[in-house]
Amino acid sequence: MFNVDVTNVFNVDQALGFFPGFSIEYFLSELSNYLLLVLFLIIFVRIKLIPKEYFLIWMIFLISPFFFNYLLFDPGYMGDQFRYMGVLNFVHQGAEIPDKFLDKFGFSTISTVYFVASLWSYVPIFSTMTLISGAFINKFLLLTFYCYLYRIADKKLITLTLIIPSFLLYSSVSLREIPIIIFATLALIFMYKKKVILMLLSLLFLFFVKLQNVPGLLVIALGYFLNLQKSYFRITLYSILLIAISFLFYDFYIPYLDLYKLAFFVEDGGGEIDYTFNINDGYFAFLSDLIPSFFNFLFRPFPFEAGGLLGVAVFVEVMALYGVFAFFIYKLDHFNIDIKIFLIFALGLLATILLYSFIASNFGTFSRYRFSIYYPFIIFFIFLISENNSKRI
Repeated sequence: MFNVDVTNVFNVDQALGFFPGFSIEYFLSELSNYLLLVLFLIIFVRIKLIPKEYFLIWMIFLISPFFFNYLLFDPGYMGDQFRYMGVLNFVHQGAEIPDKFLDKFGFSTISTVYFVASLWSYVPIFSTMTLISGAFINKFLLLTFYCYLYRIADKKLITLTLIIPSFLLYSSVSLREIPIIIFATLALIFMYKKKVILMLLSLLFLFFVKLQNVPGLLVIALGYFLNLQKSYFRITLYSILLIAISFLFYDFYIPYLDLYKLAFFVEDGGGEIDYTFNINDGYFAFLSDLIPSFFNFLFRPFPFEAGGLLGVAVFVEVMALYGVFAFFIYKLDHFNIDIKIFLIFALGLLATILLYSFIASNFGTFSRYRFSIYYPFIIFFIFLISENNSKRI
């Protein structure tokens, strides 16, 4: 869908009917969007949905889309933005959209791009006439989402998440990462609260936005609703059972994983002739591929592989994030969090990481995938800390 040449982004802008970057129309269009968000921010502060002491932080956070596309990097660096914004304008115009439904694994399902664009189309915003309009839509979604988070979690800790560099980046571009994070986070929170219908709705939306993030959450839901967090023995048995299932049903699921792995490989510039994984080599060959891929996914690209200051920043951020996770685990007792509950949720996080470790191949995109996996758990763990502190008080 919208297989446009993004080597000349200004030609693409014009071909899709967008105002060219850094034109007068571009600035007027997006200034109106920014001011509209500021108006919503003022209203939310006035009715106490957002604490007034964080007003300035939000003002700065909302303006960030102006500083990424066209300025810090060429929009072609994240060329999918053209697809999302192109389809969004088709939706607004009521035009016929090619590839609206896709065939996946023998089933007809809605296109991810079309689903996200349809979701965005309901957001009240002045203009979608530039490439960065989707970023302001994402900012609006976050603004309303955080109104909910401020009610259930520690306000200071939640506000600190706004300054995480990757979050600032992906909330400032017209991609689907923000809807992924919102639905995955809601699924985790509703799961913990055992609000089954709301959890299922969140998982359903996430299924259409990012299918790969769903299986790990289902691992959590199954274990949590079966009350396996009541004992370490149950958790250990559950873990062994999951490994056994992965062995027994290898022939069933591996063709689908292989299809995704090949698609990611080709999308990242590889040729099918260079693709080396063979599903017929068996389960243990699969493990031998998965284990090194797991460690690659956790840490790469290294600074010398990504190149430049951005590569160093990405590596420093992920290492700092692992440090925060380690501190959180060390302080579980201090936060009054039941380690058995933590282990059930950690199993789902591990399952998602393993899934992406196998199918992803480009070190340059690892940081983007890690972000969409880790960030919902960061918010959830902040919620968990707040929930248990309130019970202790």
